[in-house]
Amino acid sequence: MTGREIATSAKAAAAAPFGAAAAGAEAGGALTRPAVPAGDARAPSQRRLRIALIVTRMDVGGVPDHVMTLAREMSPRHDLTVMAAEFHPDHAQGLAALGVAMVALPLARLPDPVTDLRALRALRARLWAGGFDIVHTHMSKAALLGVLAARSLGVRPVVVNTAHNLGSLALTGRAGRAVFRLYDRLLLGWATDAVIVVSARVRAQVLALRLVAADRLVAVPNGIVLARFDAARSQAVPGVRAGLGVPEASVLVVCVARLVWFKGLDTLLAAFARVPADPPADPPAHLVPPHLVIVGAGPLRADLEAQAAQLGLQGRVRFAGERGDVPQILAAADIFALASVSEGMPISILEAMAAGLPVVATDVGGVAELVAEGVSGHVTPPGDAGAFGAALARLCADAGARAAMGQAGAARARAEFSAAPMAARTEAVYRDALARRGRG
Repeated sequence: MTGREIATSAKAAAAAPFGAAAAGAEAGGALTRPAVPAGDARAPSQRRLRIALIVTRMDVGGVPDHVMTLAREMSPRHDLTVMAAEFHPDHAQGLAALGVAMVALPLARLPDPVTDLRALRALRARLWAGGFDIVHTHMSKAALLGVLAARSLGVRPVVVNTAHNLGSLALTGRAGRAVFRLYDRLLLGWATDAVIVVSARVRAQVLALRLVAADRLVAVPNGIVLARFDAARSQAVPGVRAGLGVPEASVLVVCVARLVWFKGLDTLLAAFARVPADPPADPPAHLVPPHLVIVGAGPLRADLEAQAAQLGLQGRVRFAGERGDVPQILAAADIFALASVSEGMPISILEAMAAGLPVVATDVGGVAELVAEGVSGHVTPPGDAGAFGAALARLCADAGARAAMGQAGAARARAEFSAAPMAARTEAVYRDALARRGRG
């Protein structure tokens, strides 16, 4: 399906009233509700499932990467449709190659009553026409509209939400957290059949807040396609550092993150400013200072560039923007750093571990379930630039520790965080939810 076809189908569905899907089916139009394939009278738990993966945006980031991983793993066994406001060309190409259908929806990230109503109409029409067994939502707006659309259908599908991060946990202000607790309790605890969180720690926090009943809340750790990073490590691409403006002899610290507040990039810059430009090294090193490359785009770029300048880091910090060669950049790096103030289970850390890098990260969400302190990296309190900078400085000065920690992290990523087990656990959540709804 081309981008023009995706957009056209979304516009057609958005313009239709809530009952238009049924009318179209009766008239033999495009929006027909498929029947179970002839001869396949099995319950959903025994046959191929029709699954709608709904995500606010399929742009660049951890959540779209997670959806792509699910699509790669589950498309051979089930019939998948991905619905989103926009599709990055790489994702669109990848989904098309997998034979996964794509539907563009007029989803706005921020509240917009007019656009949201159009999106709800479009989504309801698509869900009705698709005859889906499972609606699996990702990101806040997709979760809200997905629940509303699914629950409005006569024979409604099972609704599963993956809560990659929760406002109830992420926000620091008392009023904001109270609003999101009510929102999460209604959306996830009342209207959703099953909720997936990406770490055991987040599950415990959600249960402590009484947002979701324990029997409907499952921790499924993220998983990644390891082969991309194995290939990058074994086939190093020359010139990656030169292209980033980083000397070959420098200790290179890399952060891959969207430039948004909860990624704690202001803390990262403040911490990196505390790393000596000529740290004592074992073995004795060159006089080339450590460098930091931040890969990602977002609204805070200008502010972060100004902060780096104020800290005197202009020559040691590079803002690389969005990149399509993250495995190659990680393969050229020495240390990975992520100073987030809120996370679920960062895919960027999993990718760094798969690339054989030691990790310095903050103790939020499921980070400590990935990074073993002193074994595969260092974990510091969120917002503590001093502790984070000290951990970076220790690794910058010790090549032996970097190598040992990187090897430990890579071994753990291979053993525990590959894509197939994550997809299998997600599918088990689907089957269990279907069974509890009496459709198994």
